[in-house]
Amino acid sequence: PLNEVRWLSCHFAVNALIRNDDVLVDYCTMEVNENNYPVVKYCLKKLTDPQYCIALTVLDDILGELSELCQTFQRSCLTTIEAYRYAKAKIAKFCSQYLGEKVHWSEKVKQQMAPFDNTVDTRGVLHFISELCEQLDCRFPENELQEWSAFDIEALFPAKFDYGYGTESVIKLMGKYQAVLNLPTDGSISEHICKQYTDYKFIIVEKIKAGAIKTFADMVTHTLKEEQFTDLAQFVDICATFQASSIDCECGFSLMNQIKTKSRNRLEVNHMDQLIRIKYYLAANGDVNLDKIYHHW
Repeated sequence: PLNEVRWLSCHFAVNALIRNDDVLVDYCTMEVNENNYPVVKYCLKKLTDPQYCIALTVLDDILGELSELCQTFQRSCLTTIEAYRYAKAKIAKFCSQYLGEKVHWSEKVKQQMAPFDNTVDTRGVLHFISELCEQLDCRFPENELQEWSAFDIEALFPAKFDYGYGTESVIKLMGKYQAVLNLPTDGSISEHICKQYTDYKFIIVEKIKAGAIKTFADMVTHTLKEEQFTDLAQFVDICATFQASSIDCECGFSLMNQIKTKSRNRLEVNHMDQLIRIKYYLAANGDVNLDKIYHHW
């Protein structure tokens, strides 16, 4: 999920370990001298190992970047498309900084490496960064949200003179969400929604020019109120349903951790389909037992 709790908690833990390194070394040294505990001897060995200390500092840098990304995801009114772009930018930065021909270490890492003439083996931590970037690439694949550019307020405005802009994307979205929105399969709805979209984008552009619409949230509010865009509004609603909100994230942290601790499961792709179905079923005055759904998941 975009609002990833563990990036924050992991960075907090690693940063605390680094800040208290001297205290931990003194404590372990004292315990080894007085009691000679094997576990403490192992900890002392690790805490005084340059390779381990440098790896911790690099890890702190990486987790710090991911924590910043996580906090960015918590901004109110951040669209899913904007969040995706922030994620892809962070991945590109990691690849350029650590996985290119030359590794660009932070000043903290350079200072730790200096006494050892840069002979410390960093292959392990670089492998970790490589695995991390691959994992992030899988979570935020290329062109994942390409179709949603039809409702990207930044992309819409420069396209005001392009009559055909976004139509192909809307057709793809219809195919993807046809079952969810119970759209007819005879093809008649496709032409109808495309006509709605053509009128819609020119109206949105004019409202942007006039200052009536300034944000994505403004565009969503306007769209859901306009009766002439009833069918098209369903796609805008889907795009707006999964916004990253700071309030939702903060309130959801404890609940998310409880769910992860108890079930160790994460929401799967089909849950989005189910959530949208529930939303529209409720909107049509249907009765849904949310407790049963929660326990089923």
